[in-house]
Amino acid sequence: MIQLRRHTEIVRFGKGLLEKKKDALLRAIDEDRRRLQKIEKELLAHLRKTAYSYGIVRMFEGPSFIKLFAIGRKSVSVRSERYNLMGCTYYQYEPRKNRENIPFEEASLDPALTSPYVDDLVEHLKGTEHLLWPYINLKVKLKALEKELKRTMRKVNTLEHTVLPDLKSDMKRIGDILDERERQERFAFKKFSKRKNRVGRTLRKPDLR
Repeated sequence: MIQLRRHTEIVRFGKGLLEKKKDALLRAIDEDRRRLQKIEKELLAHLRKTAYSYGIVRMFEGPSFIKLFAIGRKSVSVRSERYNLMGCTYYQYEPRKNRENIPFEEASLDPALTSPYVDDLVEHLKGTEHLLWPYINLKVKLKALEKELKRTMRKVNTLEHTVLPDLKSDMKRIGDILDERERQERFAFKKFSKRKNRVGRTLRKPDLR
């Protein structure tokens, strides 16, 4: 019974820790969602400007001119870093610096042969690229935090609605058994005491013969 009570206290303590973890995850998710909304709004604005500039460049410079942007640009190599928040592991990514990869602003475009629309497109591409990685990282982090939150809430619900009621039921069952045993022992003791008293009175009676 003592061990069962100790186990119940441990489960309640663990449930309290999980609830604190749940609250911390909710605060982190709420904060990151606000940041994501802000970045997403800025990113969509940049993408609209980029799409408009892209269409203007294709119209005035021709589709073949767009291929010039691929000169000196290779596949992006990504570096990942591992983070941990309240037992939740997630990764954050950023492009690995490559000396062979020419940035947009250093692309070899002759200003005498291009229109100002090309400069606008380059600026919009730069702005979109700087917003894209924070957006990706926030999406990845939020997905991991939300997954961890669901897992934590399942554990809390299991402890609250399954484990603790089972322990309480076991304690009640053991308590009933102990009470019944105590009643039986008390009844046996009373019965034994009465029998002992009768025997004692019989032994104390004087012999009249």
